[in-house]
Amino acid sequence: MKKHKRKLMLLLRIFISVACLAYVLWGIDLGLLFKSLSSYPIYAVPVTAIIFFVNVILQALRLSLLFERRLPFWGSLKSVIIGLGLNNILPAKGGEIAKIMYINKSCGKSASESFACVACERFFDANFLYIFSALMLREWLPPSAISKIGVFFVACWGAFVYFRFFPHVFERIWAKIPKIHGSEFLNGLKKSFLYELTARKLFVAAIMSLVVWLSYGFYSLYVFLILGNLRLNFFSAITVFLISAAGQLLPSSPGSLGVFEASVVWGMSLFGVEREAALGVAFLLRVIQFLPTLAAIFIFFKTPGFSIFKKRDTHF
Repeated sequence: MKKHKRKLMLLLRIFISVACLAYVLWGIDLGLLFKSLSSYPIYAVPVTAIIFFVNVILQALRLSLLFERRLPFWGSLKSVIIGLGLNNILPAKGGEIAKIMYINKSCGKSASESFACVACERFFDANFLYIFSALMLREWLPPSAISKIGVFFVACWGAFVYFRFFPHVFERIWAKIPKIHGSEFLNGLKKSFLYELTARKLFVAAIMSLVVWLSYGFYSLYVFLILGNLRLNFFSAITVFLISAAGQLLPSSPGSLGVFEASVVWGMSLFGVEREAALGVAFLLRVIQFLPTLAAIFIFFKTPGFSIFKKRDTHF
């Protein structure tokens, strides 16, 4: 049954990616696409790469602060780059698993704490994506969808706050599930979420996640409005950014290949931007997010003694 579900999910991912690529490339004028790409100034790629790397540094700082600086910044930066780079070539966001493994095995942090901190990052990212989307995309999103997703997040926060104030209730439930109760990793995860994820950590995660999202938004706006020289105002550029971010949540190929491009092209089509110009911008963003992180990973693996799987005082 599990193998059958995996095959169905794989087919679904392939179908979504192929359908998105077909949407993006169907009827594209290659001459206009090349003209759009060649119109970018010579400084386009290096300046955009620098802005992107600032966002990566902010992500690394957020992760280091979640570990209360017990994870050195350099180790945090490496783990973020590994996660971003491998997400471009591994299916099902496999870069996140590699990121957790690197923090656990090479940086000597527990597997449960590593998982909890990375999960906290992703949860706050999802919260901010929802908040910004609900504010900026309400004209395109069904009100029922906004409400249901909002209820989900409120329920998650409500359950978390309740169990933090009444941990004995959760402990009682936990004790009644023998297989889970006997797992060293899951017990460590329970400890991380129930006792170690303090209000201070949550506050830091919230502030840093907001900074990360603002930085990523600035990066996209710089490409949309300045380099691309597109007919977009600030509001429409923000809308396209949120659509492209939400599109990457769909199950698809590694790096959301096809889905990201389709999200950008479709989002810009709402504001009358030609498909070739929109695809050119999406291609530039893809190159900036793909090549530097993979180049950094290649350099890491060429460093003597470096390995994602290298053990160093690992524990749960």
